[in-house]
Amino acid sequence: MKVYVKSQSGKWLMPTNPANARILLKKGKARVIQRTPFAIQLLYETTEHIQPVTVGIDDGGIHVGIAAVSHGQSLFQQEVVLRSDIKSKLDTRRQYRRSRRHRKTRYRKPRFLNRKQSIPTCKVCGKNAPASKVICRACLRKAEGVHQKYAGIQKKAFRIPPSIKAKKEAIIRVVRQIPLPISNIILEDVYFDFQAMENPGISGKQYQHGDLLYHKNFKQACWVRDKFKCRVCGAESKLQCHHIKPRADGGTNKLSNLMTLCEGCHEKHHKDGLKLPKQKSAFYISAAHVQQGKNYLQAELSRIAPLRTTFGYITAHHRNKAGIEKSHVNDAVLIADKQASPLDRQIQTKHVQLRKRSLHEATARKGRKAPNRTQKRNKKNVFTLKGFNRWDTVQYKGRVGFISGFTGTSSCRIVDIKGNYIKNPEKKYTQVNLREVRKIHENRSIVSYYANSSPTFAIAQEGDSLAGS
Repeated sequence: MKVYVKSQSGKWLMPTNPANARILLKKGKARVIQRTPFAIQLLYETTEHIQPVTVGIDDGGIHVGIAAVSHGQSLFQQEVVLRSDIKSKLDTRRQYRRSRRHRKTRYRKPRFLNRKQSIPTCKVCGKNAPASKVICRACLRKAEGVHQKYAGIQKKAFRIPPSIKAKKEAIIRVVRQIPLPISNIILEDVYFDFQAMENPGISGKQYQHGDLLYHKNFKQACWVRDKFKCRVCGAESKLQCHHIKPRADGGTNKLSNLMTLCEGCHEKHHKDGLKLPKQKSAFYISAAHVQQGKNYLQAELSRIAPLRTTFGYITAHHRNKAGIEKSHVNDAVLIADKQASPLDRQIQTKHVQLRKRSLHEATARKGRKAPNRTQKRNKKNVFTLKGFNRWDTVQYKGRVGFISGFTGTSSCRIVDIKGNYIKNPEKKYTQVNLREVRKIHENRSIVSYYANSSPTFAIAQEGDSLAGS
Protein backbone atom coordinates (compact mmCIF):
# COMPACT_ATOMS: atom_id res chain seq x y z
CA MET A 1 0.00 0.00 0.00
CA LYS A 2 1.06 3.57 -0.66
CA VAL A 3 1.85 6.08 2.05
CA TYR A 4 -0.18 9.25 1.62
CA VAL A 5 1.56 12.61 1.95
CA LYS A 6 0.34 16.04 3.03
CA SER A 7 2.39 19.17 2.41
CA GLN A 8 3.50 21.55 5.10
CA SER A 9 0.71 23.95 4.07
CA GLY A 10 -1.93 21.24 4.52
CA LYS A 11 -2.58 20.17 0.91
CA TRP A 12 -2.65 16.54 -0.14
CA LEU A 13 0.11 15.49 -2.53
CA MET A 14 0.66 12.34 -4.54
CA PRO A 15 1.45 9.24 -2.42
CA THR A 16 4.92 7.76 -1.95
CA ASN A 17 6.24 4.30 -1.14
CA PRO A 18 6.92 3.09 2.43
CA ALA A 19 10.71 3.23 1.98
CA ASN A 20 10.71 6.97 1.27
CA ALA A 21 8.29 7.58 4.13
CA ARG A 22 10.55 5.66 6.52
CA ILE A 23 13.55 7.78 5.53
CA LEU A 24 11.60 11.03 5.99
CA LEU A 25 10.40 9.95 9.43
CA LYS A 26 13.88 8.85 10.51
CA LYS A 27 15.42 12.18 9.47
CA GLY A 28 12.69 14.17 11.22
CA LYS A 29 11.39 15.70 7.99
CA ALA A 30 7.87 14.32 8.42
CA ARG A 31 5.45 13.27 11.12
CA VAL A 32 2.63 10.73 11.28
CA ILE A 33 -0.83 12.31 11.13
CA GLN A 34 -3.09 9.26 10.77
CA ARG A 35 -2.86 5.47 10.87
CA THR A 36 -5.58 4.03 8.64
CA PRO A 37 -4.88 4.90 5.90
CA PHE A 38 -1.32 5.68 6.92
CA ALA A 39 -0.36 9.26 6.11
CA ILE A 40 2.46 11.64 6.93
CA GLN A 41 2.86 15.40 6.78
CA LEU A 42 6.05 17.04 5.55
CA LEU A 43 7.82 19.43 7.90
CA TYR A 44 9.61 21.41 5.18
CA GLU A 45 8.50 23.46 2.19
CA THR A 46 8.34 21.67 -1.13
CA THR A 47 6.73 21.99 -4.53
CA GLU A 48 3.06 20.99 -4.68
CA HIS A 49 2.89 19.39 -8.10
CA ILE A 50 0.02 16.95 -8.39
CA GLN A 51 -1.50 14.69 -11.02
CA PRO A 52 -5.19 14.35 -11.91
CA VAL A 53 -6.95 11.92 -9.55
CA THR A 54 -10.40 10.54 -10.37
CA VAL A 55 -12.63 9.14 -7.63
CA GLY A 56 -15.16 6.44 -8.54
CA ILE A 57 -18.13 5.69 -6.27
CA ASP A 58 -20.32 2.60 -6.42
CA ASP A 59 -23.27 3.60 -4.25
CA GLY A 60 -25.26 1.02 -2.30
CA GLY A 61 -27.82 0.73 0.45
CA ILE A 62 -25.39 -0.76 2.99
CA HIS A 63 -22.05 -1.37 1.21
CA VAL A 64 -20.39 1.42 -0.79
CA GLY A 65 -17.23 1.09 -2.88
CA ILE A 66 -14.87 4.06 -3.29
CA ALA A 67 -11.66 4.12 -5.32
CA ALA A 68 -9.19 6.76 -6.50
CA VAL A 69 -7.31 6.24 -9.78
CA SER A 70 -4.61 8.25 -11.53
CA HIS A 71 -3.21 7.44 -14.99
CA GLY A 72 -4.67 3.94 -14.92
CA GLN A 73 -3.19 3.07 -11.50
CA SER A 74 -5.38 2.52 -8.46
CA LEU A 75 -4.10 4.61 -5.55
CA PHE A 76 -6.86 4.21 -2.97
CA GLN A 77 -9.57 1.58 -2.39
CA GLN A 78 -12.13 1.57 0.38
CA GLU A 79 -15.32 -0.33 1.14
CA VAL A 80 -17.71 1.46 3.48
CA VAL A 81 -20.33 -0.33 5.57
CA LEU A 82 -23.13 2.10 6.43
CA ARG A 83 -25.31 2.07 9.50
CA SER A 84 -28.75 0.47 9.19
CA ASP A 85 -29.98 0.92 12.77
CA ILE A 86 -30.81 4.62 12.70
CA LYS A 87 -34.53 4.25 12.01
CA SER A 88 -35.06 1.73 14.81
CA LYS A 89 -33.19 3.94 17.28
CA LEU A 90 -35.21 6.98 16.25
CA ASP A 91 -38.42 4.99 16.73
CA THR A 92 -37.32 3.92 20.21
CA ARG A 93 -36.39 7.47 21.16
CA ARG A 94 -39.74 8.72 19.86
CA GLN A 95 -41.57 6.17 21.99
CA TYR A 96 -39.68 7.15 25.13
CA ARG A 97 -40.14 10.86 24.42
CA ARG A 98 -43.89 10.56 23.95
CA SER A 99 -44.30 8.53 27.10
CA ARG A 100 -42.30 11.14 29.05
CA ARG A 101 -44.37 13.98 27.63
CA HIS A 102 -47.55 12.13 28.52
CA ARG A 103 -46.37 11.74 32.11
CA LYS A 104 -45.51 15.41 32.47
CA THR A 105 -48.47 16.90 30.55
CA ARG A 106 -51.39 14.67 31.50
CA TYR A 107 -53.24 17.67 32.93
CA ARG A 108 -52.37 20.01 30.09
CA LYS A 109 -54.52 20.50 27.04
CA PRO A 110 -52.84 18.68 24.10
CA ARG A 111 -51.28 20.88 21.42
CA PHE A 112 -50.59 19.78 17.88
CA LEU A 113 -48.41 21.11 15.10
CA ASN A 114 -46.07 22.71 17.61
CA ARG A 115 -42.91 21.48 15.90
CA LYS A 116 -41.45 22.48 12.58
CA GLN A 117 -41.20 18.89 11.37
CA SER A 118 -44.93 18.40 12.05
CA ILE A 119 -46.06 21.43 10.06
CA PRO A 120 -46.71 20.79 6.33
CA THR A 121 -44.18 22.74 4.28
CA CYS A 122 -44.33 23.95 0.72
CA LYS A 123 -42.20 21.85 -1.62
CA VAL A 124 -41.31 24.94 -3.65
CA CYS A 125 -40.38 27.69 -1.18
CA GLY A 126 -40.15 25.72 2.08
CA LYS A 127 -42.64 27.90 3.96
CA ASN A 128 -45.73 26.68 5.80
CA ALA A 129 -48.45 25.15 3.66
CA PRO A 130 -52.09 24.33 4.43
CA ALA A 131 -52.83 20.95 5.96
CA SER A 132 -52.70 18.02 3.54
CA LYS A 133 -51.16 20.29 0.86
CA VAL A 134 -47.75 20.23 -0.76
CA ILE A 135 -47.68 23.81 -2.09
CA CYS A 136 -48.52 27.11 -0.44
CA ARG A 137 -51.08 29.52 -1.86
CA ALA A 138 -48.46 32.07 -2.97
CA CYS A 139 -46.60 29.52 -5.09
CA LEU A 140 -49.88 28.17 -6.37
CA ARG A 141 -50.86 31.64 -7.59
CA LYS A 142 -47.49 31.99 -9.33
CA ALA A 143 -48.21 28.75 -11.14
CA GLU A 144 -51.65 30.13 -12.18
CA GLY A 145 -53.51 27.52 -10.21
CA VAL A 146 -51.58 24.60 -11.69
CA HIS A 147 -49.92 22.05 -9.42
CA GLN A 148 -46.16 22.57 -9.21
CA LYS A 149 -45.62 19.08 -10.67
CA TYR A 150 -46.93 20.37 -13.99
CA ALA A 151 -46.04 24.06 -13.67
CA GLY A 152 -42.30 23.61 -14.13
CA ILE A 153 -41.41 25.37 -10.89
CA GLN A 154 -37.96 24.37 -9.68
CA LYS A 155 -37.95 23.02 -6.15
CA LYS A 156 -35.60 24.97 -3.89
CA ALA A 157 -35.97 22.89 -0.75
CA PHE A 158 -36.49 19.19 -0.28
CA ARG A 159 -36.25 16.85 2.65
CA ILE A 160 -35.19 13.23 2.85
CA PRO A 161 -35.66 10.90 5.83
CA PRO A 162 -32.92 11.15 8.48
CA SER A 163 -31.93 7.49 8.08
CA ILE A 164 -31.24 7.95 4.36
CA LYS A 165 -29.64 11.35 4.88
CA ALA A 166 -27.25 9.87 7.43
CA LYS A 167 -26.11 7.30 4.87
CA LYS A 168 -25.46 9.93 2.22
CA GLU A 169 -23.63 12.18 4.65
CA ALA A 170 -21.42 9.24 5.64
CA ILE A 171 -20.43 8.77 2.00
CA ILE A 172 -19.73 12.48 1.62
CA ARG A 173 -17.61 12.48 4.78
CA VAL A 174 -15.54 9.55 3.54
CA VAL A 175 -14.94 11.24 0.17
CA ARG A 176 -13.80 14.43 1.91
CA GLN A 177 -11.34 12.39 3.97
CA ILE A 178 -9.66 10.70 0.98
CA PRO A 179 -5.93 11.51 1.40
CA LEU A 180 -5.44 12.53 -2.24
CA PRO A 181 -5.92 15.68 -4.35
CA ILE A 182 -9.28 14.96 -6.02
CA SER A 183 -9.67 16.30 -9.56
CA ASN A 184 -13.11 14.93 -10.43
CA ILE A 185 -15.69 12.43 -9.18
CA ILE A 186 -17.62 9.81 -11.14
CA LEU A 187 -20.76 8.44 -9.47
CA GLU A 188 -22.72 5.46 -10.70
CA ASP A 189 -26.23 6.77 -11.26
CA VAL A 190 -29.03 4.31 -10.56
CA TYR A 191 -32.64 4.06 -11.59
CA PHE A 192 -34.69 1.11 -10.40
CA ASP A 193 -37.94 0.14 -12.07
CA PHE A 194 -39.44 -1.68 -9.11
CA GLN A 195 -42.51 -2.83 -11.01
CA ALA A 196 -40.34 -4.36 -13.73
CA MET A 197 -38.19 -5.99 -11.05
CA GLU A 198 -41.33 -7.54 -9.58
CA ASN A 199 -42.88 -8.40 -12.97
CA PRO A 200 -40.29 -8.49 -15.82
CA GLY A 201 -42.99 -8.71 -18.50
CA ILE A 202 -44.82 -5.54 -17.52
CA SER A 203 -45.50 -2.93 -20.22
CA GLY A 204 -47.87 -0.15 -21.28
CA LYS A 205 -50.96 0.40 -19.16
CA GLN A 206 -49.96 -2.38 -16.80
CA TYR A 207 -47.80 0.15 -14.97
CA GLN A 208 -51.04 1.86 -13.90
CA HIS A 209 -52.66 -1.41 -12.84
CA GLY A 210 -51.25 -2.27 -9.43
CA ASP A 211 -51.88 -5.28 -7.25
CA LEU A 212 -55.05 -3.66 -5.88
CA LEU A 213 -56.72 -2.98 -9.23
CA TYR A 214 -59.72 -5.22 -8.51
CA HIS A 215 -59.33 -5.50 -4.73
CA LYS A 216 -59.96 -3.16 -1.83
CA ASN A 217 -56.83 -4.07 0.15
CA PHE A 218 -53.80 -6.34 0.15
CA LYS A 219 -55.46 -8.87 2.41
CA GLN A 220 -58.24 -9.52 -0.08
CA ALA A 221 -55.75 -9.62 -2.96
CA CYS A 222 -53.69 -12.21 -1.10
CA TRP A 223 -56.74 -14.38 -0.43
CA VAL A 224 -57.84 -14.18 -4.06
CA ARG A 225 -54.37 -15.15 -5.26
CA ASP A 226 -54.30 -18.17 -2.92
CA LYS A 227 -57.91 -19.10 -3.84
CA PHE A 228 -59.18 -18.55 -0.28
CA LYS A 229 -57.27 -21.55 1.05
CA CYS A 230 -54.56 -21.98 3.66
CA ARG A 231 -51.23 -22.59 1.96
CA VAL A 232 -50.32 -25.27 4.54
CA CYS A 233 -53.44 -27.32 5.38
CA GLY A 234 -55.91 -26.08 2.75
CA ALA A 235 -58.48 -24.83 5.26
CA GLU A 236 -61.06 -22.34 3.96
CA SER A 237 -62.14 -20.73 7.24
CA LYS A 238 -60.51 -18.36 9.74
CA LEU A 239 -58.01 -17.16 7.14
CA GLN A 240 -55.26 -14.68 7.98
CA CYS A 241 -52.44 -12.97 6.11
CA HIS A 242 -48.91 -13.84 7.18
CA HIS A 243 -45.93 -11.56 6.48
CA ILE A 244 -42.98 -13.68 5.35
CA LYS A 245 -40.62 -10.93 6.45
CA PRO A 246 -42.15 -9.17 9.48
CA ARG A 247 -43.04 -5.53 9.24
CA ALA A 248 -40.77 -4.83 12.21
CA ASP A 249 -37.81 -6.13 10.19
CA GLY A 250 -38.56 -4.06 7.11
CA GLY A 251 -41.18 -6.26 5.46
CA THR A 252 -43.85 -4.70 3.27
CA ASN A 253 -47.46 -5.38 2.28
CA LYS A 254 -46.47 -6.49 -1.20
CA LEU A 255 -48.15 -9.66 -2.40
CA SER A 256 -44.78 -11.33 -2.70
CA ASN A 257 -44.39 -10.89 1.08
CA LEU A 258 -47.86 -12.14 2.00
CA MET A 259 -49.10 -15.69 2.42
CA THR A 260 -52.59 -16.99 3.29
CA LEU A 261 -52.68 -19.10 6.46
CA CYS A 262 -55.46 -20.29 8.69
CA GLU A 263 -55.54 -19.22 12.33
CA GLY A 264 -54.16 -22.54 13.58
CA CYS A 265 -51.25 -22.76 11.14
CA HIS A 266 -50.42 -19.10 11.69
CA GLU A 267 -50.20 -19.63 15.44
CA LYS A 268 -48.14 -22.83 15.07
CA HIS A 269 -45.67 -21.06 12.80
CA HIS A 270 -44.97 -18.25 15.28
CA LYS A 271 -44.98 -20.41 18.41
CA ASP A 272 -43.69 -23.82 17.27
CA GLY A 273 -41.80 -22.87 14.10
CA LEU A 274 -44.11 -24.61 11.62
CA LYS A 275 -42.40 -24.75 8.22
CA LEU A 276 -44.17 -22.88 5.44
CA PRO A 277 -44.09 -23.56 1.71
CA LYS A 278 -41.46 -21.64 -0.21
CA GLN A 279 -42.55 -18.48 -1.95
CA LYS A 280 -40.40 -16.20 -4.06
CA SER A 281 -40.23 -12.82 -2.37
CA ALA A 282 -38.02 -9.86 -3.14
CA PHE A 283 -37.19 -6.83 -1.03
CA TYR A 284 -35.90 -3.61 -2.50
CA ILE A 285 -35.32 -1.48 0.60
CA SER A 286 -31.64 -0.93 -0.15
CA ALA A 287 -32.42 -0.06 -3.75
CA ALA A 288 -35.09 2.39 -2.62
CA HIS A 289 -32.65 4.08 -0.24
CA VAL A 290 -30.08 4.49 -3.01
CA GLN A 291 -32.58 5.95 -5.44
CA GLN A 292 -34.33 8.19 -2.92
CA GLY A 293 -31.19 10.00 -1.77
CA LYS A 294 -29.22 10.15 -5.02
CA ASN A 295 -30.13 13.76 -5.84
CA TYR A 296 -28.92 14.95 -2.45
CA LEU A 297 -25.72 12.93 -2.82
CA GLN A 298 -25.01 14.33 -6.29
CA ALA A 299 -25.62 17.90 -5.14
CA GLU A 300 -23.21 17.57 -2.21
CA LEU A 301 -20.50 15.71 -4.13
CA SER A 302 -20.50 18.38 -6.84
CA ARG A 303 -19.34 20.86 -4.19
CA ILE A 304 -16.18 18.81 -3.56
CA ALA A 305 -15.09 18.37 -7.18
CA PRO A 306 -16.60 18.33 -10.70
CA LEU A 307 -19.07 15.47 -10.84
CA ARG A 308 -20.32 13.31 -13.67
CA THR A 309 -22.37 10.13 -13.65
CA THR A 310 -22.27 6.76 -15.33
CA PHE A 311 -24.54 3.73 -15.40
CA GLY A 312 -24.31 0.25 -14.00
CA TYR A 313 -24.55 -1.58 -17.30
CA ILE A 314 -21.43 0.27 -18.51
CA THR A 315 -19.53 -0.82 -15.41
CA ALA A 316 -20.71 -4.40 -15.82
CA HIS A 317 -19.55 -4.43 -19.45
CA HIS A 318 -16.02 -3.29 -18.55
CA ARG A 319 -15.87 -5.68 -15.60
CA ASN A 320 -16.84 -8.70 -17.70
CA LYS A 321 -14.49 -7.66 -20.48
CA ALA A 322 -11.55 -7.44 -18.05
CA GLY A 323 -12.54 -10.63 -16.23
CA ILE A 324 -12.61 -8.93 -12.83
CA GLU A 325 -14.61 -10.34 -9.95
CA LYS A 326 -17.72 -8.37 -9.02
CA SER A 327 -17.45 -6.36 -5.82
CA HIS A 328 -18.21 -2.83 -4.72
CA VAL A 329 -14.56 -1.79 -4.65
CA ASN A 330 -13.75 -3.39 -8.03
CA ASP A 331 -16.73 -1.62 -9.57
CA ALA A 332 -15.56 1.68 -8.08
CA VAL A 333 -12.13 1.21 -9.69
CA LEU A 334 -13.69 0.58 -13.11
CA ILE A 335 -16.05 3.51 -12.66
CA ALA A 336 -13.05 5.80 -12.13
CA ASP A 337 -11.03 4.30 -15.02
CA LYS A 338 -12.02 1.34 -17.17
CA GLN A 339 -8.33 0.55 -17.85
CA ALA A 340 -7.32 0.38 -14.18
CA SER A 341 -6.76 -2.83 -12.21
CA PRO A 342 -7.83 -3.21 -8.55
CA LEU A 343 -5.24 -3.59 -5.80
CA ASP A 344 -4.89 -6.67 -3.61
CA ARG A 345 -5.53 -4.69 -0.42
CA GLN A 346 -8.29 -2.31 0.49
CA ILE A 347 -9.52 -0.38 3.51
CA GLN A 348 -12.61 -1.78 5.18
CA THR A 349 -14.54 0.97 6.99
CA LYS A 350 -17.56 0.57 9.22
CA HIS A 351 -19.68 3.39 10.60
CA VAL A 352 -20.74 2.87 14.20
CA GLN A 353 -22.67 4.70 16.87
CA LEU A 354 -20.23 6.86 18.79
CA ARG A 355 -22.10 7.00 22.08
CA LYS A 356 -24.84 4.99 23.73
CA ARG A 357 -27.30 7.66 24.72
CA SER A 358 -30.03 6.83 27.21
CA LEU A 359 -32.00 10.04 27.48
CA HIS A 360 -35.28 8.49 28.59
CA GLU A 361 -36.56 5.41 30.33
CA ALA A 362 -39.61 3.40 29.52
CA THR A 363 -40.50 3.26 33.22
CA ALA A 364 -40.43 6.52 35.13
CA ARG A 365 -38.35 6.87 38.27
CA LYS A 366 -40.93 9.00 40.06
CA GLY A 367 -44.16 7.40 41.14
CA ARG A 368 -42.72 3.93 41.72
CA LYS A 369 -44.14 1.89 44.53
CA ALA A 370 -40.73 0.34 45.12
CA PRO A 371 -37.33 2.10 44.92
CA ASN A 372 -35.48 1.77 41.63
CA ARG A 373 -32.42 -0.31 42.46
CA THR A 374 -31.96 -2.10 39.15
CA GLN A 375 -32.00 0.58 36.46
CA LYS A 376 -28.94 2.80 36.63
CA ARG A 377 -29.27 5.04 33.64
CA ASN A 378 -26.15 7.05 34.33
CA LYS A 379 -24.01 3.91 34.47
CA LYS A 380 -24.91 3.04 30.86
CA ASN A 381 -23.20 6.05 29.33
CA VAL A 382 -19.55 5.21 30.01
CA PHE A 383 -17.50 6.49 27.07
CA THR A 384 -14.01 6.53 28.57
CA LEU A 385 -12.28 4.44 31.21
CA LYS A 386 -8.65 4.39 32.38
CA GLY A 387 -7.39 6.26 29.33
CA PHE A 388 -9.37 4.18 26.80
CA ASN A 389 -12.26 5.49 24.71
CA ARG A 390 -15.06 3.66 23.00
CA TRP A 391 -14.11 2.36 19.53
CA ASP A 392 -10.38 2.82 20.10
CA THR A 393 -8.17 0.50 18.06
CA VAL A 394 -6.43 -1.81 20.50
CA GLN A 395 -4.31 -4.95 20.52
CA TYR A 396 -5.10 -7.95 22.73
CA LYS A 397 -3.19 -11.25 22.67
CA GLY A 398 -1.78 -10.63 19.19
CA ARG A 399 -5.13 -9.59 17.65
CA VAL A 400 -6.29 -6.12 16.70
CA GLY A 401 -9.84 -5.00 17.39
CA PHE A 402 -12.02 -2.17 18.65
CA ILE A 403 -13.45 -1.43 22.10
CA SER A 404 -17.24 -1.72 21.84
CA GLY A 405 -17.99 -0.88 25.47
CA PHE A 406 -16.85 -0.93 29.09
CA THR A 407 -17.97 -3.15 31.97
CA GLY A 408 -17.30 -2.60 35.63
CA THR A 409 -14.35 -0.48 36.66
CA SER A 410 -11.49 -2.10 34.72
CA SER A 411 -12.90 -4.27 31.90
CA CYS A 412 -14.03 -3.83 28.33
CA ARG A 413 -15.30 -5.81 25.36
CA ILE A 414 -13.35 -5.95 22.10
CA VAL A 415 -14.82 -6.78 18.69
CA ASP A 416 -13.41 -7.12 15.20
CA ILE A 417 -14.69 -5.31 12.12
CA LYS A 418 -17.48 -7.90 11.71
CA GLY A 419 -18.70 -7.60 15.30
CA ASN A 420 -17.22 -10.87 16.60
CA TYR A 421 -15.84 -10.77 20.12
CA ILE A 422 -12.09 -10.99 20.67
CA LYS A 423 -11.67 -12.66 24.05
CA ASN A 424 -9.39 -14.87 26.07
CA PRO A 425 -9.64 -18.36 24.52
CA GLU A 426 -9.27 -19.92 27.96
CA LYS A 427 -12.33 -18.09 29.33
CA LYS A 428 -16.02 -18.29 28.48
CA TYR A 429 -16.89 -14.68 29.21
CA THR A 430 -16.21 -11.86 26.75
CA GLN A 431 -14.86 -9.25 29.18
CA VAL A 432 -11.19 -8.32 28.86
CA ASN A 433 -9.05 -6.66 31.53
CA LEU A 434 -7.78 -3.26 30.39
CA ARG A 435 -4.35 -3.98 31.89
CA GLU A 436 -3.82 -6.60 29.16
CA VAL A 437 -4.88 -4.27 26.34
CA ARG A 438 -2.52 -2.03 24.34
CA LYS A 439 -3.93 1.08 22.71
CA ILE A 440 -2.93 1.71 19.08
CA HIS A 441 -4.90 4.84 18.17
CA GLU A 442 -8.21 6.58 18.74
CA ASN A 443 -11.30 6.50 16.53
CA ARG A 444 -14.47 8.52 16.46
CA SER A 445 -17.56 7.15 14.71
CA ILE A 446 -15.58 5.26 12.04
CA VAL A 447 -13.48 2.13 12.49
CA SER A 448 -11.15 0.98 9.71
CA TYR A 449 -8.68 -1.76 8.94
CA TYR A 450 -6.82 -3.17 5.96
CA ALA A 451 -8.70 -6.08 4.39
CA ASN A 452 -7.25 -8.99 2.42
CA SER A 453 -4.30 -9.13 4.80
CA SER A 454 -3.33 -10.92 7.98
CA PRO A 455 -5.95 -10.15 10.65
CA THR A 456 -3.31 -10.00 13.36
CA PHE A 457 -1.23 -6.85 13.48
CA ALA A 458 -2.98 -5.58 10.32
CA ILE A 459 -3.10 -2.08 11.69
CA ALA A 460 -0.21 -2.33 14.12
CA GLN A 461 2.31 -3.30 11.46
CA GLU A 462 1.24 -0.50 9.13
CA GLY A 463 1.55 2.11 11.85
CA ASP A 464 4.24 0.91 14.25
CA SER A 465 6.78 -0.06 11.60
CA LEU A 466 6.77 3.46 10.17
CA ALA A 467 6.32 5.41 13.36
CA GLY A 468 9.09 3.53 15.11
CA SER A 469 11.62 4.04 12.32
